[in-house]
Amino acid sequence: MSNPITAELIETTSRYIPDVQPAGAPANRAGDRPWQKWLDAELGLRDYWYSVELSRNLREGEHCVVSPLGEDIMLLRRDGRVYAVENRCCHRGARLSEKPLCLSADTITCWVHTFTYSLEDGSIRTILNMPDSKLVGRPGIKVYPVQEAKGLIFVFIGDSAPPPLAEDVPPGFLDDDTAVYVAEIDIVHSNWRIGCEGSFDPAHHFIHNWSTFAIDNRLPMSLGWVPDLGQLAEVLQYAAPADGPKGFTRCAADTDMSFEATIPGVGGAPDTTYAVPMARGLSPERLHALQTHDFEIDVGLWLPCGTRISPWPSPGVSTGEFFVPRDANSHYYVQYGCKKVSSEAERRAWESGEMGIPLWKTPNVDGFTKEDIQAREAIARFYHEEDGWDREVLMGCDLELLMWRHFASQHARGPVQEIKHTQGRFRKVSPCATANTVNTAKD
Repeated sequence: MSNPITAELIETTSRYIPDVQPAGAPANRAGDRPWQKWLDAELGLRDYWYSVELSRNLREGEHCVVSPLGEDIMLLRRDGRVYAVENRCCHRGARLSEKPLCLSADTITCWVHTFTYSLEDGSIRTILNMPDSKLVGRPGIKVYPVQEAKGLIFVFIGDSAPPPLAEDVPPGFLDDDTAVYVAEIDIVHSNWRIGCEGSFDPAHHFIHNWSTFAIDNRLPMSLGWVPDLGQLAEVLQYAAPADGPKGFTRCAADTDMSFEATIPGVGGAPDTTYAVPMARGLSPERLHALQTHDFEIDVGLWLPCGTRISPWPSPGVSTGEFFVPRDANSHYYVQYGCKKVSSEAERRAWESGEMGIPLWKTPNVDGFTKEDIQAREAIARFYHEEDGWDREVLMGCDLELLMWRHFASQHARGPVQEIKHTQGRFRKVSPCATANTVNTAKD
């Protein structure tokens, strides 16, 4: 069934790609693109929850520093609870993480000039060497809303009151019967938008023909998936509820996949036929089965930066990703595997890695997504240094990328991140008193 959001996106973006441009479509004026917000979001989108660290990596009494959207944040676990504070003393900018001093249960003290801040709201509780200062009681450092869920620590980046976490993660992620195993976080040297787009890019699957997962399983990954443009409104289903995740799902079964192609010869030279390595020697019946059954996979992308691929890499298992902005040319790559469970024993086996590692991490993280990382880093310079966003030459199946850019620009909750935010120029008073009521212990 056609989705009205999808139909509208097709209409407004198809005129930008020659392969699918409607006859008589008006010429595109320079800068006339309805996805400008996506183009402006080099450093990310504000007013969203972002996954920043694994719960298992922050033990009692420990701290670490993370930089979602370029903001310098220190995470601390005290009495089982995680705090996220601006890693910058308001006095003269000393990094608190150099020597984190929690001299009382609910404060952190700057090790240089003794400014002491409340971990609850960031206000200046006292200055040890000048306790009668008029600065006492004023806003000092920002304290970020924090929530732990499914083995991940989420921090809210923005100035508005944070919404429920469920609005900023893919559907089903927080379900009680969903067990999650999270791999260690990678830093990928490409912009976060390259990561998001690369994950669902229908034409990129050619790179996976050389993954160990494909080779070990004799699994040809095709030359790239080409959606049937006549069925695109049926294949892609966008959702933008007022109080739920905003994004889309594509059913990959409704795509045209080929494993062989012809390179035309010139000047009388014969044509060259190329078949992807793992397809060579397979019967037509096996190739047909691969096209019609083995790739019945739904791929979803959800604001601000999360994906869901189901089932993958095996029946009953789903893969999820978060592409968390770090700076203009790098992002945190968070990968996790999901499985529906019916008992606590099943949950423990999956979340501990006993089952999550062999059934998900080994084939996927260790043997498949390495090619994705390589590809994203290979095109990063074009977009970061060579005006790639203006120079890219798009083909028909790239229409889905433009549809996503337009959708994200329409439905992104807050403003884009700016350099001033990475410098600590934001509201110091944040709604943590409310947000921290959802800060739970590790799952």
